[in-house]
Amino acid sequence: MVYEKTTSRHLLVVLAVLALALVVPAAAQETGKLVVQPGETIEVGAEPIILDLINLRNQDTLNPITELRKYRGDDPRKEITLVLGVPNDDYYKINIHTFKGKYGRYFAYSQKDGLIERSSIVFVQAATPTATETVVTVTETPTEAPPATTTTTPTQAPLPGLIAIAALGICGLFAAQKR
Repeated sequence: MVYEKTTSRHLLVVLAVLALALVVPAAAQETGKLVVQPGETIEVGAEPIILDLINLRNQDTLNPITELRKYRGDDPRKEITLVLGVPNDDYYKINIHTFKGKYGRYFAYSQKDGLIERSSIVFVQAATPTATETVVTVTETPTEAPPATTTTTPTQAPLPGLIAIAALGICGLFAAQKR
């Protein structure tokens, strides 16, 4: 009887460790925030980008940014063509669907401060390589410096949270069955 209890406890520990092993890599792959400075150009693609717009605030009042506004001809005295609501200016998630094809210069707007003309940023669509593009190879003469290494961005495992929840559910079922 003592042997059965230790076996079930060991099984629960092993399943809990497996669940944590599935959750930790997924949590480590969270993308960081891109701190935006006035006048920057940001390439927007299909993958979501998280922006920190705090530096676009009025430096005298530090009131939060509530909207990004696009004006016709990049002139704030002309008609507004698109308004993007900013619910949280230190964690603003965007992708290509946010802009509905209307890229260009956007001006920061605060409900308390109004339009902040000096705080504008430019959004452009990220270039996507097509199948017909050719790759040009460049041959360089060897130098004393070591070659630069390139790193690739990690890809996120599909449904890591769902796998971890399923593993924890299985652990719970085993624990309930043993009681």
